[in-house]
Amino acid sequence: MDATTLSANFEARERATAELRSLTEEFAGKEMDAESRGKEAKLLDAIADYDGRIKRGIEVLKSGESVSALIQGLNGTGSKKETQDKLAEAAAQLRSLGVNQSVAFAPESRAGIDTKSNPGNTVIARTLYGRLLAEAVERSTVMRGGATILTTSSGEPMDFTVVVGRAQASIVNEGGNIPESNPTTVQRSVGAFKYGYASTVSSEFVQDQALDLVGFLVGDAGPAIGAGMGAHFLTGSGTNQPKGIITAGSPAAATFTATAKDAAVSDALIDLYYELPSSYRAGAAFVVSDKVAAQMRKLKDGQGQYLWQSSVQVGAPDTFNGRPVLTDVGVPDDKVTFGDLSKYTVRLAGPLRVERSVDLKFLSDQIVYRFLQRADGLLVDERAVKVLTVGGGETAK
Repeated sequence: MDATTLSANFEARERATAELRSLTEEFAGKEMDAESRGKEAKLLDAIADYDGRIKRGIEVLKSGESVSALIQGLNGTGSKKETQDKLAEAAAQLRSLGVNQSVAFAPESRAGIDTKSNPGNTVIARTLYGRLLAEAVERSTVMRGGATILTTSSGEPMDFTVVVGRAQASIVNEGGNIPESNPTTVQRSVGAFKYGYASTVSSEFVQDQALDLVGFLVGDAGPAIGAGMGAHFLTGSGTNQPKGIITAGSPAAATFTATAKDAAVSDALIDLYYELPSSYRAGAAFVVSDKVAAQMRKLKDGQGQYLWQSSVQVGAPDTFNGRPVLTDVGVPDDKVTFGDLSKYTVRLAGPLRVERSVDLKFLSDQIVYRFLQRADGLLVDERAVKVLTVGGGETAK
């Protein structure tokens, strides 16, 4: 999708949003007739369709280095020419990589090493690591939503003090003893689970200097690794995989059924909002499935106004009750998560290794590139996330 098409989709979305707003105002405080309800449903579907097109268009047009300040920091602040030079150098290194040798994408800045004179011990320019990490971040709702990303050179266990309850001060009389109050904490550790992915390309593709080998491999491996990690950062059990933010979050007291009407659902979501301590609300976001988002999108207040507010800025998330709403296919349809995603720490251990082999696809003259990244995740403050269950019952931690 080019910039012109993206702009046209955005303008069409704005027209549909304005028409929906006018329809809502027309029936403010009163029941819609059947024709108007049908029109409302079509407009909501159209806006959702435009949102999807706009998101896909942005993914095509945007530069990998501009996804977030984090990626910019990993890439450095060099000029566009310097960045292009680094990527060209990385492409040359990948193409000249010997059989069954490997290179490593690393966030730290190091001088490139000639693969011919020192095979198997090369660190690609950090711009390439930034591009690949940017693609992975975009496929993980937790990382894209503001998780703290920690990079370490190795994968030995790291201990974290996880806060599950805060200390509290009280009034002390003159001459009286000061009572002790300590935060409730538990010790947990993060390790490094190995995520792997292999991409097969023809030898002609690798040999053809006109083709963007780096862009292809980054665009192929980044989403695959991001999706694999992202699913566990959401719902991982913590046994032989990271413990996801939904699994680790505190159960909310309120619930609602999937067939509940506006009042019941909105009341439960408002209760969820206020169950989260006020110190976390300013940076909190809802994380839901598409099915739950569709239900939230149709909720109205007593005056017939939508509680869901569509974003007027391209690329910015929609909001519900003033807070961003993020959707992910990995979120169960019976869960609504509300919390500060920055309290979830993603640990990327060691460089991302890229290894090349011609053995596996020898008869078809194809080359296999294998990508390996070690990672783990942990919610370091369990008070920062609340999980509402749709259908009744509490979520087991």
